[in-house]
Amino acid sequence: MGLSLSLVGGSVQRDGLDWPALWFARDAVARLVVGRDLTVFAANANALSLIEANGAFSVRDGALGARDRKCLAELTAIISGARAEPRFGVAGAGTGAALLVDAFALGEEAESPVAVTLRDLGATVEIECADLESMFGVTPGEHQVIVQLLKGFSSREIALEFGKSILTVRTHVKRAYGKIGVKTRGQLFARLLPYLSIR
Repeated sequence: MGLSLSLVGGSVQRDGLDWPALWFARDAVARLVVGRDLTVFAANANALSLIEANGAFSVRDGALGARDRKCLAELTAIISGARAEPRFGVAGAGTGAALLVDAFALGEEAESPVAVTLRDLGATVEIECADLESMFGVTPGEHQVIVQLLKGFSSREIALEFGKSILTVRTHVKRAYGKIGVKTRGQLFARLLPYLSIR
């Protein structure tokens, strides 16, 4: 084959191309790497398109910005609080252009860069949860409710959509949370992330 292997940044590289960078650039998910001061180190095309279309946020002079102080404060809090485990937050909720921000630190140091994934909460989201029933023992009704919660619907909206009482939906939520071992929607999303297919 004629390929020589070399170790670059802790990974094996075969042909001198930066495959992780190419993968990052072509990823269908909006991804960025930013500093704690919101300096943008890397952003793929989907991230830049989402930010531009969103309107509440922007990239100017190599840094993330927001059109108002509240949005900027929300975004700054999520990024500055990032640790090794994923941290989820919503920025821009009051603007009608809310983004779900998934952030985690790329190092142990307090000033290490942060990997960021953005999702437009106003866009239609298709979420599929694999293996919830077998992995956590949730019932089909609880599974259905959990998927709707992950899409951002309230208990009342879920009850209306499926023709169930609000009490039934809340019971499903309480039991499913107990089985999955979470107490909040943010914890639910973080716990189920490995089982989700989001489009």
